[in-house]
Amino acid sequence: MFNILITGSSGFLAEEVMDHLQSKYFFIGIDRELNTNKKRKNFSFFRCDINNPKKLENIFIKKKISYVFHFAAELLDEKDEKKIWDTNFYATKHLINLSEKYKVKKFIFTSTFSIFTKNYNYKIKENEKHSAFEPYGLSKLKAENYLVNHSYKKNIIIFRCPVIIGNNRLDKLGIIFDLININSNIWLIGNGENKVHYIYSKDIAIAILKSLNITGPELFNIGSDNVLSTKKIFEKLLVAAKSKKTIRHFPKFIGLMALKILHFFKLVPFGPYHQKILVSNIVLNTSKIKKVLNWKPTLTNHEMMIKCYKNYNQSLKNKKFKNLSSSKKRVNLGIIKLLKYLP
Repeated sequence: MFNILITGSSGFLAEEVMDHLQSKYFFIGIDRELNTNKKRKNFSFFRCDINNPKKLENIFIKKKISYVFHFAAELLDEKDEKKIWDTNFYATKHLINLSEKYKVKKFIFTSTFSIFTKNYNYKIKENEKHSAFEPYGLSKLKAENYLVNHSYKKNIIIFRCPVIIGNNRLDKLGIIFDLININSNIWLIGNGENKVHYIYSKDIAIAILKSLNITGPELFNIGSDNVLSTKKIFEKLLVAAKSKKTIRHFPKFIGLMALKILHFFKLVPFGPYHQKILVSNIVLNTSKIKKVLNWKPTLTNHEMMIKCYKNYNQSLKNKKFKNLSSSKKRVNLGIIKLLKYLP
């Protein structure tokens, strides 16, 4: 059984990828957070910051790593720019250099569509010029470029991911789910006709498995099919939740100005990038991954959203929100709860 080093092992993506592949491989998880996989079979854990190259190398030596799945990253909400670059770029350099030194078979890196921040009226191909302005997107872009030009590039596969949704994904999705549960309308900024790409976590796992036997470097856009508008997705979510509430709209200019002010005073978790994506079209062209890997997604945007909502409510009943990574934690509604009282 091959050993896979998986970074960010306490995050929801790593956990759901391991769920899908666990019977085939032994996973060595590393994370600076506490181990959330204590009951998992074919798994060992090292509490380790990926910015510690000496400790990383000791793991490579001890565990004879065959594959690296590099999922760990500092996200958009991180305010420390140095921390973002250290984790997203410099730690990636350490990992690929160690992978080359110890001759791993494949290095899998999950990048992001956050390198695109404009409004796109067409599906974005892999070679589209970036429009990133936040440290998160810029650091992931630099990591992409470093990897595809690395001397070990034949062993490197990059998946450029849109919004990743899984059974345990929460973060800002939990805001929508909580609004539904307190019997509030869902409020959108603008007309809600913009389309934003999602990908189901287990569809990423399927793509990774298919990519292990191809020669790199390869960079693949990945995402769902039949992307509906934001408004239509939330309409379907309200129907699935058996809610009698509706979609309401703030005028675009007023809504964005209000978000900027509220974010400045740290009253809402929607920064400059989130503000743009709330009113923009960002859909990736996935024709390459379908052709090269013979891959196709299993869930559409609205299907995975509904599945995540149902799992969220089940987790509420079971009180499963302790000692979780940031992507799996509930976000306090705070001032957003006042939306319930708007007509």
